[in-house]
Amino acid sequence: MYQVYIDKPSYFEPDMAGEFKDLDKAEEFAKAQKAEDSEISYTIEETNGCVNSYGEQITTVVKRG
Repeated sequence: MYQVYIDKPSYFEPDMAGEFKDLDKAEEFAKAQKAEDSEISYTIEETNGCVNSYGEQITTVVKRG
């Protein structure tokens, strides 16, 4: 599962914009959001369903833009 987070300079922390099963679709979505508003940045993270001792999902950053 891939999660796309969108960050704007005015945001306190990045907002999750969507979850995708396919990396290509996640990248397509993130790039479309960036094309609409050039001030944003995005992060795509991969999750595998595992959680740490605090109950938070373990993620790996795949791409930033």
